[in-house]
Amino acid sequence: MAKIKKILGITTTVLLIGLLVFFYYGLEDFFYSDFGCGCSSTCIGYYPTLTSRIIGYFLLTTSTILFIASIWKIKGLSKWWVIPAIVIFGIAFYGNGYMIFNKGGCGQSLNRTILFINQTKLGDYVKDDAETMSLDSLNAGRYKGKLLGYSIEGKELTAFRIGEPPLKIKTSFWFWKVRNNVILDDISYGLNTYRNFEVEDKGYYEFIGGQGMTEENFMSEFVLTQKYLIGKQLKNKRIINESDGTTRFLFETQ
Repeated sequence: MAKIKKILGITTTVLLIGLLVFFYYGLEDFFYSDFGCGCSSTCIGYYPTLTSRIIGYFLLTTSTILFIASIWKIKGLSKWWVIPAIVIFGIAFYGNGYMIFNKGGCGQSLNRTILFINQTKLGDYVKDDAETMSLDSLNAGRYKGKLLGYSIEGKELTAFRIGEPPLKIKTSFWFWKVRNNVILDDISYGLNTYRNFEVEDKGYYEFIGGQGMTEENFMSEFVLTQKYLIGKQLKNKRIINESDGTTRFLFETQ
């Protein structure tokens, strides 16, 4: 009788796990669609690489099997194995469910999702059309806290803000990695610094970025966004930290 109960219990557990797998499939299908990326057909999501997710699937499967085996003491396995099974499942669920995304085709805001459904807005772009910003609005303080300028190095994306310290955003979690080049291909033309054309009749260039930007940050952007400057000799370079919370990079060309 006890053996029959155990078989029925294991069967019930397996069926419940099957429902969980079906739920996970639906959740991930939603997550990797436009809706999971913020309910916008122009939203661009930056997900972990396929290799990372495959390892995550393996961990999810292994931890589930270990959970069932420990619950029902299959092959004499101790119930204490439930704890590492749950921990491994939670880590894999978090890793596969991590996403950074940009709402809007030209860049409106930078967001992050964890555990597939927990979304957080990290900040709004200054240039919501990827091109222009109002200097009058900047002078009036209407852009405080908004994103302008970026730097990406190693496993971290830095998004600079006007009048506030920069945001530090992880682009990987253990072996779950989001390819930096995929992020740069999109945000480089929305989150990048602003070229102030109004001063160019004075004989120099001025680019406006968020608080704390360095010359190296500006120059690394130019490789993608201001290619006409690559190869030119820049002279009389100056970094100015303005009271309006921006960083100005001024220079002349030869």
